[in-house]
Amino acid sequence: MVQVGLPFALIKAEVPWSAGRGNLSEKERVLKKVKGILNKLTLEKFDLLKEQLLDTQITTSDILKDVTSLIFRKAVSEPTFCPMYAQLCYEIHGYLPSFPAEKPGGRNITFKHLLLNNCQKAFEDPDSLRVEIARLTGPDQVMERGDVDMIFIKLITLGNIRLIGELMKTRMIPKMLLSHHIIKTLLGSDEKACPDEEHIEAICQFFNTVGKYLDENPGSCQMNDTYFIQIKERVANPQLTPRSKFMLLDLIALRSNNWVPRRGEAGDVPCGIWHWEDAYMNYLSNLGYLRAEMEKLESEMKKIALEAQQKQTCKLSDEDMKITRMTMLLTALLQDNKDCKNEILKVLKLTVAILFAILCVWVVGVMKK
Repeated sequence: MVQVGLPFALIKAEVPWSAGRGNLSEKERVLKKVKGILNKLTLEKFDLLKEQLLDTQITTSDILKDVTSLIFRKAVSEPTFCPMYAQLCYEIHGYLPSFPAEKPGGRNITFKHLLLNNCQKAFEDPDSLRVEIARLTGPDQVMERGDVDMIFIKLITLGNIRLIGELMKTRMIPKMLLSHHIIKTLLGSDEKACPDEEHIEAICQFFNTVGKYLDENPGSCQMNDTYFIQIKERVANPQLTPRSKFMLLDLIALRSNNWVPRRGEAGDVPCGIWHWEDAYMNYLSNLGYLRAEMEKLESEMKKIALEAQQKQTCKLSDEDMKITRMTMLLTALLQDNKDCKNEILKVLKLTVAILFAILCVWVVGVMKK
């Protein structure tokens, strides 16, 4: 007879066992820890997770390069939280280790220089992001569809513009030289040439982020005056798309209003919500200018109807021009702003009513003759 004794007590290990734990190299272990910290980073846990990030054992320049790339990629893929990531970079760059230059006479390898190099490379060569992201995410997560890939690169590019602006606010990078280089590159040297729509969107993103900060300094404010003269010249370009034109007009109106948007900015969003859609919503144009323009057109159309009723004439050349202008505005709204549905329907109903009134006046005038 076998005597059954007391069961053995299970001892819980401090570090849970996993099949691949023993196969991780030092570099893979550090990168895995940094990814976990960045995924949990919020304003509420900022100080705690910042200390955990500084405690990671970055012992080689290769590990520092990949850690910098992870932080950069996380920041530009979440433009809504770029201020938080810029503050993180500002607070840790003086505490992370630096390493000797790989070539004789070169600059030491530091987190700050690596981060700025990532920003510069993404700005000057956006297509290189596809290779870098594929290297860090793994082959099973690489995007295969070309159209989705292009949209992703566009979002990353605009996120990079915002990150640069937030880093300028922390004074990690020089604002005068860099802002001049960015605007000159995006606007182009040829005043008669029509800028690409992607460049126009990047310009608006840059000034929305850092425009108020630049205007606070007399020197950079004077440079902004020069930039906005060039922007107004681009607005007059007939080759400019309606979407680009209204984005620039909205930017000019924003600066005229001391960088205060006509509609209030959204408040803080709970940290538990994923913000993948914010990458696109973040750089939609402000609708204040467009609504003011529709009110102006509404008054113009009422004036047209009154004049037609008084004159009882069918010569509507000026009116046709006004209606064409309204049609262009509505086309741009339908293309870019889904939030304007009620305003668009209102203007369409008004347009149909006025056209019907003009037609009735014209019929009455013909019958009297």
